[in-house]
Amino acid sequence: MEERYNVYFAGQVMDGYDPHSVRDRLAKMFNADQQTLDKLFSGKTQLIKRDCDKATALKFKEAMERAGAQPTIKVAASQTAEANAETTRTITRAEKIAALAAAPDEDRYQKPTLESPSSERHTDAAPETGGISLAPPGTEVLRENERAERLIREVDTAGLEVDTAAKRLSEKAPVPPAAPDTRHISMGKVGETIPHLPSGVVPVSPNIDGLALSAPGTDFSDCAPPEAQALRLDLSALSLEPPGTDLLEEQYRGRKSGAAPSTDHISLED
Repeated sequence: MEERYNVYFAGQVMDGYDPHSVRDRLAKMFNADQQTLDKLFSGKTQLIKRDCDKATALKFKEAMERAGAQPTIKVAASQTAEANAETTRTITRAEKIAALAAAPDEDRYQKPTLESPSSERHTDAAPETGGISLAPPGTEVLRENERAERLIREVDTAGLEVDTAAKRLSEKAPVPPAAPDTRHISMGKVGETIPHLPSGVVPVSPNIDGLALSAPGTDFSDCAPPEAQALRLDLSALSLEPPGTDLLEEQYRGRKSGAAPSTDHISLED
């Protein structure tokens, strides 16, 4: 009788792989939801594939290893023991997913990693890319009409030369003057007047030779200005018009307002 095998997974990740990336790849491989992934990576051993032949077990192992997972293959127990255990245990969601993934798919819906496992391993930085490959360095990727026009500039360097090392390119700056001597200067007190400082305001020097001071108590009433006299106006050409006379000409008079509206029908209530 052909020996049968079981495939288990306890959340171990192979060296050099990111656990988050491995989790995403297994989610795509088994079409698993987050609850199932949490169970697979809980650290407890989960049964992925039950009672399969050696070729099928190796196919599952290689496919999971390409994703960065590290499964375990063990020899299955006898069919009788398995049947007895099956009656007392409910099949897990991971087992159901594994069974669906391992089932033959006539419509070729099954993932390529499980149909044709390869011994080639992908690094964590390079996920599965199908038929995409890298061209050798220097390969022209763009078409001729897609490439930018190359601008070649010819710079005339005939008038340039390389100067000797450590030679100045400009004249040396002059030595700064020495600081002034302030030993004879002292600080004045706050608010102190400094009369000896020069001023730019020209002082006023009026001639006061003809002026003299009067004795104290001198009466200066004679210096008061005379009283203002009434103005003498000639009103002989003016006359007064009778009251009510229109002084303005017709064109300068204001328009008369219309007649007041009749209020005979209006009365006040108490």
